[in-house]
Amino acid sequence: MPDNKIQSNASVSNYRQKKILELLLQKGTVSAAELSSEFGVSRITIRRDLDALAADSLLERTRGGAEAIYHPQLESLFDEKDHIAKWEKRVIGKYVASLIQEQATIFLNAGSTNLEVLRHLAPRPVKVVTNNAAALTLDLPPEIELIILGGEYRLQSRSLVGEIALNAIRHIFSSVTVLGINGISVETGLTSAVYQETTINRAMIENSSGKVIVVADHSKMNVVSSFLTCPLQKVDLLVTDWLSPPAFLDELREAGVKVVAVSEEAAE
Repeated sequence: MPDNKIQSNASVSNYRQKKILELLLQKGTVSAAELSSEFGVSRITIRRDLDALAADSLLERTRGGAEAIYHPQLESLFDEKDHIAKWEKRVIGKYVASLIQEQATIFLNAGSTNLEVLRHLAPRPVKVVTNNAAALTLDLPPEIELIILGGEYRLQSRSLVGEIALNAIRHIFSSVTVLGINGISVETGLTSAVYQETTINRAMIENSSGKVIVVADHSKMNVVSSFLTCPLQKVDLLVTDWLSPPAFLDELREAGVKVVAVSEEAAE
């Protein structure tokens, strides 16, 4: 597993360039020849892509290709994150929703992947307790009882944080907790880009009487963000997608984490 890590930067507007960054996340290095074959374009076109990404300090050019350079997993606006790995998040959301039993009380934190979990819960009768204010934008069926935590509203992440949200969580006990995160590593555990959200995440874990399920697409693998949410020992199950690096997933399994990498076809 390469030591270098890189995030898919939401400011990259070109779809092919985003996918190049995702390949770098998995492999650490890529060549212009393999990228040309992967995307069905000329090597000249690929070199232009690599030069543009290097100019934005998103990768480092090498002779014949590029290698990843480390970038901390910083916070992006919710609307930007929602368009990254959209299909992969849908696959994860559908799979996790299938694990939830009827009448469950679910803690669901902020993040675009958890919105996909919520979308796929219908029409199961469950209670969903969340600080994810974006949940209010969904057209949910009456079977889902949605409980929105109060608190300070963060526009960047469309989340509710602070003492009001924390006090509400302390009086609720979930049968399952589903957490989205910004990064996961064997050494550090789960990390988030927003300090206020780590306190919400920890409170949800502490008041969960059932499993803690982490949802994270491949761009979060082997990434360390700014603030610690919890060590790996707190995680019962990690659900990710088929693009996550197998070697890193094996490291997580060796560390005692149950891992499911959902196949691309699972959302069809």
